[in-house]
Amino acid sequence: MRKGADPVDPGDFTATVDRHYPGLVQRLTLVLHDAEEARDVAQEAYLRAFRAWDRFDGTDARAWLHTIGLRLAFNRLRRRRIWNRWLGSHPPDPPWLLPERLDLWSGLAELRPEQRAALLLNVVDGYTQAEIGRMLDAPEGTVAFWVAEDSPLSKKPGAV
Repeated sequence: MRKGADPVDPGDFTATVDRHYPGLVQRLTLVLHDAEEARDVAQEAYLRAFRAWDRFDGTDARAWLHTIGLRLAFNRLRRRRIWNRWLGSHPPDPPWLLPERLDLWSGLAELRPEQRAALLLNVVDGYTQAEIGRMLDAPEGTVAFWVAEDSPLSKKPGAV
């Protein structure tokens, strides 16, 4: 669809990617644990996607945007960890978090960002392990471990 197309048509870009913005922000919020930062990263992902629009192969805009957004989010998390370690601080729980979701939030927070993203992409978004592997640049076997039902990473709240 897009590969090598010239010139970049902003209308095509908008029509293709606009509907994916709310889902991307939601996913990034769960990965970053900060809704405002998630919106910032989503906007940066859209800017980068627009700049690369002429190289988009047209197969799956949603996966393409999530890939860009998640990689930006992982970079932010690495920088945040370094700053928090240096400052000796720990960010508080977000004020919008519902009390009945604290266990889920805490459980997700214990996962590495890539593991958290893989689990959410599989369970919530329905991506296959192969698709997630391509998005996160991880071997399919690693993704399979991250999302396996018997993996300690994927235990549901209240499960035995």
